[in-house]
Amino acid sequence: MKFVIVGGSIAAHTAYKTLKSIDSSFDITVVSKEKFKPYPKMLLPYLINSDELRDSMFYDIEDKDIILNNEATAIDTAKKIIKTNRGLDVSYDKLLIATGAEATMPQYNGNYSNDSVVVMRNIDDVEKVKRKTASCNNKNAVMVGAGLVTLEVGWALVKAGYSVTYVVRSNRILSQILDKESSEMVEKYIEQNFPVKFIKESDIEIIKEKNNGVYVRLTTKKEMNGCVVVVGKGVKPSVDFLKGSSIKILNGGIDVNGYLQTGSKDIYAVGDAAVFEDVADNSKRVHPIWPVAVEQAKSAAKNMAGIKTYHMPEFSRNALPVFGITIFSGGISNKNQFDVYKVTLTNEYRKIILKNGVLKGFVLIGDVGNYGAYTYTAKRKIKIGDKINKLLYGSLNINRL
Repeated sequence: MKFVIVGGSIAAHTAYKTLKSIDSSFDITVVSKEKFKPYPKMLLPYLINSDELRDSMFYDIEDKDIILNNEATAIDTAKKIIKTNRGLDVSYDKLLIATGAEATMPQYNGNYSNDSVVVMRNIDDVEKVKRKTASCNNKNAVMVGAGLVTLEVGWALVKAGYSVTYVVRSNRILSQILDKESSEMVEKYIEQNFPVKFIKESDIEIIKEKNNGVYVRLTTKKEMNGCVVVVGKGVKPSVDFLKGSSIKILNGGIDVNGYLQTGSKDIYAVGDAAVFEDVADNSKRVHPIWPVAVEQAKSAAKNMAGIKTYHMPEFSRNALPVFGITIFSGGISNKNQFDVYKVTLTNEYRKIILKNGVLKGFVLIGDVGNYGAYTYTAKRKIKIGDKINKLLYGSLNINRL
């Protein structure tokens, strides 16, 4: 039995280690487009200030079991072959697609190199930012978008001595995970305490390289100079190589069932590349977060090995420690619908959303703890009952439910 895993991040590594733990003699090949062995992408912003971290961040996969610098470009599901950009044909008996997602990079007017305008998706992107900041006298960085990644990168640059300007198309920051009230609270706190400015309801009109840095003009005609532009305009599942195959794409990702199986025989998909049932809104969607990738990879690997394992519907959540505060949100966090329970204090915000007594979403800012209680109760559709305040303040004991 030949197992092939396509991908180069935590999901690929987790599936590999799970299969090896089931039977160390399994024939497993990991195919990755990266030059490096798998590593946790969530650590990328931290590499800006830490060379030591890079030395210890790579996951252990035996050299004989991994093919690096080979990107999957096509799949023949009838012959069970993966084709790569370097002309390799990799055959499989069972296949796991863990290709993750790729960052969206808009094309802007102007004249600039890909060292001056970057995304943050792999180690090479971090190296571009570090080279640019090391060679530029301007101590300002421009972030396009104010989402999870750009806030983490901005925080890293502030700690390195830079000021940061965020250009935000919408009317608030973290609009995908925060409601208006909590977003305004976070924005005010950051601007008052750090060299950070948010310019909302605006976008980039032109970018030019200037004085070993960048000149930026916005659609509002506001002008600024900086050292580098980091773009965070979202990601999309890396599934282009599946075009023309029998593998079904739904809502941008690979459609899988409760056992992480695609509709094509012996092919599974997990992580950022897959769409999976969401317990909060009963839809199928991508869940692009590290814990989901890990747990899905474990379940898929067991199923590939013949150990039937059902994977529960997911509950999206994000934990973001930036600028000295912690933000934890999940589910339908940016809406006020159903039954809302909320507490607002100075630099602290707590909100939970219940439907028929079941947790559907939350936003927690400030002193956040007991993360697992929120995910545990939401995924299992546990009725909160008279424990609303315990859940709201993070003191719910799931062992007593």
